[in-house]
Amino acid sequence: MKKLSENVMVLGNGYFNFYLAGKEKAALLECGTRAGAAIFKEQWSQLQDKPEVKYIVILHSHFDHSCGVPILKEIFPEAQVLASATAQKLLSKERIVKDLYRNDAIVSESYIKNGFLKEKPDTSELDNIPVDRTVGEGDIVGLGQGLQLKILDAPGHSVCSIAAYLETDQAMFLSDAAGYRSSESEISPVFFQGYDNYMNTLNKLMSYPAKILGVAHGDIPLGDEVDKFYQQTIQAAEKGFEYIKNCLNEGVGEKDLADRLFKRYIKGGLAYYPEAMMLGAMQLLIASVKLKM
Repeated sequence: MKKLSENVMVLGNGYFNFYLAGKEKAALLECGTRAGAAIFKEQWSQLQDKPEVKYIVILHSHFDHSCGVPILKEIFPEAQVLASATAQKLLSKERIVKDLYRNDAIVSESYIKNGFLKEKPDTSELDNIPVDRTVGEGDIVGLGQGLQLKILDAPGHSVCSIAAYLETDQAMFLSDAAGYRSSESEISPVFFQGYDNYMNTLNKLMSYPAKILGVAHGDIPLGDEVDKFYQQTIQAAEKGFEYIKNCLNEGVGEKDLADRLFKRYIKGGLAYYPEAMMLGAMQLLIASVKLKM
């Protein structure tokens, strides 16, 4: 648990960050896995001077950003779940949600094996993740006391990605829209939906003054680190794109290339994710590059 500014606090285990924006009334941004939400629940129980959580915000529908919702709703039964309209559609489909929770269960097992959790969180079968209200570009989420979250569409990582900006604290909650930071010097590009959309989103987010970048995973860029992070993630995306393009031009097979990308990018907290799923994610990077060749 750490206070990042007057109105922003972060909880979680570092591999996944949960943000509270607001003082008396708050939005919880990021929903994590069930394992991550179980860790959040324990931290929340120890927190003094708790705000009233009015909103739970799903910033995109990938399993590690949505599967924690049921646990979070147990903690905050009156809170509204917000997400993009596209995320709402995806999370209403039984086939998709069951697949999300299969991957989620693997992460729970990894967390127990590595000592992050003592026991598995509830693994009840779910066939949907309900969203109470859809939000998109330009929508405002009021938090009282003059605090407002401005919602921004943020495609590129996924078709359903959104970001949220808290102007009073110059805090940009961007989830995975700017890559996965596995160390101070290394960021994995994650332009799974499309390279151009990903780069356009980065440029859009950079146009907002920021002292806090609410990344979902890893160390949180603050102050002077914000611009450094943005520059690093742009360079990482450009280098990743060129590497994939050159490998394809040299005749490297896509399966072999996906294996190479896996070894290159799947580090840090991503190592606890299902290998088959992450290899599939590397195939999405390849597909995004092929569309521009």
